[in-house]
Amino acid sequence: MTTSQETTERPAAPAGEQGAAPQNTATAPRPEAYRARPGPRRPAGPRRLGARAVTALVLIGTLCALAVVAGVNVRDDTAQLRTTVSERAEAAAQLRFALADLDAQRADTLAPGTSATDAEVTVGNQLNALITAQQRRTQISDLLRQLGGDRAQGDRVRSLLDALGRYDDLSGRAAYVDEQSPARDAGHPPRFAVALNVSAGQIMRDDLLPVATELSSVYLRQAESQQARAHDAAVRWALVLGLLGAVTLAFLLWWQRELARDYRRSVNPAVALGTAAVIAVTLAGTLSLAAGAASVDGAVARGLRPWTRLAEARAVAAEAAAAQSRWFVHDAAFGAGDQAQFGQLTDRLDTLLAPGGQATADERPAYQDVLTRYGHFRADDTRLRSLKASGNIDEAAAVLTEVGRGDIAFDFWDFATTLDGLAERQLADFTAQVSDAHAALDGWPALPAGTLGVAGVMVLLGVRPRLAEYR
Repeated sequence: MTTSQETTERPAAPAGEQGAAPQNTATAPRPEAYRARPGPRRPAGPRRLGARAVTALVLIGTLCALAVVAGVNVRDDTAQLRTTVSERAEAAAQLRFALADLDAQRADTLAPGTSATDAEVTVGNQLNALITAQQRRTQISDLLRQLGGDRAQGDRVRSLLDALGRYDDLSGRAAYVDEQSPARDAGHPPRFAVALNVSAGQIMRDDLLPVATELSSVYLRQAESQQARAHDAAVRWALVLGLLGAVTLAFLLWWQRELARDYRRSVNPAVALGTAAVIAVTLAGTLSLAAGAASVDGAVARGLRPWTRLAEARAVAAEAAAAQSRWFVHDAAFGAGDQAQFGQLTDRLDTLLAPGGQATADERPAYQDVLTRYGHFRADDTRLRSLKASGNIDEAAAVLTEVGRGDIAFDFWDFATTLDGLAERQLADFTAQVSDAHAALDGWPALPAGTLGVAGVMVLLGVRPRLAEYR
């Protein structure tokens, strides 16, 4: 019998005492189950610690590869966009203007001649038109040589060369016929010279300018496509880089907390440095890619599109000048068509020269300056037509070809030069913003690769002492 049994068992009361009041008896407490006191958490084993380190290295390596690929891809897209515009679209636009202005200058050479009242007096300035035409012809050859390097547009360039040969032949023959009549009156060149020049103008309008316009449109469409690709790539890479960076950061922070709990240390300095490197690359990469996407959009909206309108305006203005010059040497029957063409072209100019909604407050005065000089050209044209209608051909020939304020040759040059300056300004805005998009990733891929390489080394240095404790 145990002690507890002796304590708890009592003899039965006698029969006579069973009715007596019950006695208060004490009940012994039941023993509690044994509970061990909580001790310190056992550190993770080397296998689990190694698995965490490998996971961190894989995430950091993947983030590094992603950052490198994103940087290379976006910089390549922006570089292609800049090259397409600066080396292709700009050259095609210059070619279109040079062709139209060449035609205008060749037509201008027929206007000067001797005075109707004095055969010893020469009226008009033929030399200026001849020099300008020669400059334009040299420029055209250089531009075609430059554009000929693009094999994808080889057929168009070859067709331009073929049509240009025919144009040179007809316009050259027109000049030769005109030179055989050195004493002819101003504004009245030989009819055969006029016919040859008109035929050359038809080749310019029907063959040369349409192909040059198509060539320019092709490169502008390529630029628009490359802009969309560069923007979409920058946004896509920014999102992916930000997401993977957030996942990597979350894992490193969680692992840092686990290490602190397992090894009773507040922080692992090496892992903390690696975490800081991941944060730096993630933030820098995401912000730089987003800034690049915004710069590319701004470059097209506020640079490329306004430049495209102004470049087209330059070519249309030169076409209008050619129609004006042919109207002057044509007789009334054929001149009506030239006058109608001039009106159509100037109507287009009124639209193209108006500042668009993207024009800033700083740019609007420049647009107004161009419109003012264009107004001088239109006023000169009104004066020219009035003089011819009144029969004052000598003064009209001087207004058309002389180089002075109030003369068409000067005021058109002044207008075209100012327009070209504004177009160059818009193109410079485009180039600057594309360069900003490219420069936003300067140092890539070396910068993220080096930074995340340091982060990987920090992870290894952080777990090395812990693994050494198990040896």
